Order: sequence, then structure tokens, then C-alpha cells
Amino acid sequence: FVDNPFSYMRRADVFVLSSLWEGLPSVLIEAMACGCPVVSTDCPSGPSEILDGGRYGHLVPVGNPYRLAEAIGKALDGDTRKPPQSWLKQFELETVLDDYLTAMGVEYLPNESGAECCE
Repeated sequence: FVDNPFSYMRRADVFVLSSLWEGLPSVLIEAMACGCPVVSTDCPSGPSEILDGGRYGHLVPVGNPYRLAEAIGKALDGDTRKPPQSWLKQFELETVLDDYLTAMGVEYLPNESGAECCE
């Protein structure tokens, strides 16, 4: 355990997520935000959506160690698929919060101090 895994992700040659299933693999988003090339199993649910169907990282079938090894090798050989900042913006706290509040029908209202609040 380390308090700040991001310094390791930033220096890693590749990040591998070999899950059988996920909900929202935030660690995949974090690795991408650190600029680390990623390889992930195409498990339900999350990696394919986060990697835009493989556009921003290698996706391999679940339970296929040969394809996983092949994708890791490709990433190590320089076949990286890093996303632009504009793609990562959708995962930022402010964007997610705005989307969530909009879905809930909540509007931002500025308070007296100038900071935003919700009603």
C-alpha cells in the first residue's frame, strides 16, 4: 500500500487490468489520466466504455491469457493508444457532478458568497 499510487502509474510502461468484471474501474481512468498506456480485459462493465471500444487502450477477451500477453507486448513495443484530454474530461469530478445533478433535475444556484450551491 502507498498513499500516492499515481507517481508509480506515471512511470509505468503499461497498466494492465485483468478483471473478470467491473462496475466502474476508476483505476483504469486514473492510469489513463497519468499518461500510462493501458491494456484491459473487455469485461462487463466499464473498460470498453472507458477505452472507447479499444480506441484509447488495448481491449482483450476475458479469460484469454495469450491475447492479454500479446496486447501487453504491443503496448511495451510502443503501440499505445492514449486519449486526448478532451476524452478524459468526461471523468473529471466537475463533469460527473454536473451530469449527475442534471439527471436528478437539480440546478446550480449561486449563493451570497459567489460560490455555487444546489437547490
